Amino acid sequence: MSSVAKIITDTILAKMQEAEKSGTSFRWVKPWNSGLDRAYSYDTQIPYSGVNRLLLDNDEYLTFNKMQEINQQKGSPDYQIRKGAKSNIVCYYNTTPVRDEQTGEPMIDEFTGKELRRGFLKYYRVFSKTDIVRKDNGESLPSKFHFEHFSHEEATEQMKQALDRFNRLVNYYCQKHGIEVQVCLDGTQAYFSHNMKIKIPDISNFDSIYNWVHTVAHEIAHSTGMLLGRFNDQEPKAIEDAMKSYSKEELIAEITAEMLCAELHIPDDSETPENAVAYIHSWSSYLKDRPNEIVSAAAKAESACEMIMECLREMELEEQKVLNEHTEEER
Repeated sequence: MSSVAKIITDTILAKMQEAEKSGTSFRWVKPWNSGLDRAYSYDTQIPYSGVNRLLLDNDEYLTFNKMQEINQQKGSPDYQIRKGAKSNIVCYYNTTPVRDEQTGEPMIDEFTGKELRRGFLKYYRVFSKTDIVRKDNGESLPSKFHFEHFSHEEATEQMKQALDRFNRLVNYYCQKHGIEVQVCLDGTQAYFSHNMKIKIPDISNFDSIYNWVHTVAHEIAHSTGMLLGRFNDQEPKAIEDAMKSYSKEELIAEITAEMLCAELHIPDDSETPENAVAYIHSWSSYLKDRPNEIVSAAAKAESACEMIMECLREMELEEQKVLNEHTEEER
């Protein structure tokens, strides 16, 4: 059992308990808002990925040492950690050579001829930039990003545009990979079949647009299991079972769906689900004795999300090309 994986799992379980206690909906990944769509490194402005997207809220983060470096810069105000602020853990994955116990030399795989390597997890602690404040006036460390703000009146148009973009992505992705989508007006089930078919209730059957998008994204996430090889050597029945039970594959699809909603800037218009407590209990009991599961599932969800987002980039390049051609014809 990895001690780091256990710390990460315990942190996520604590978030579940907090959500249950406060009566709020639990999210694996914080929904997009008018600020940042992800957690970013304050130093590099590179987004955190994998399980770190579950551990951190949408903000900019830096270490205590980085804050000290800023303080040492010429002309910089003197910053400190806000009183009562708590640090957050960030997971770091890397590999190290497997060495011969007698010679200490790196071992070579006799079949591939490549150096054998062993993965390991480490973690370090970071603070939100909002918890790094000036000693003289208490102002937070300034953001390195430009924030876009929306009025309540703009929210409907924002959702309309986000939904249109999502629908175009679904059509493009499914056509590219030969996936058949069946929409049922009064359907009560949503599922992905190993023969590359998705069945989904009509959007009018959902109490919010966000929940419909999340459900479609969840089923599409399952399709990446076939395309990325998560189901290698599994019988069709085993694949179907994995996508209907609280298993690792179901966890991957749940996390992927929330990553996609954040990446696609889908506003969260849903109310707290009535089954929020049952949902939390089910996943917390599943993860409690599986400390390595969440780290592995989050990494696979990141790969699945990236594959779908790559389709989005491809689609929008093609759309732009067509638009440019039409513009040239009109001139």
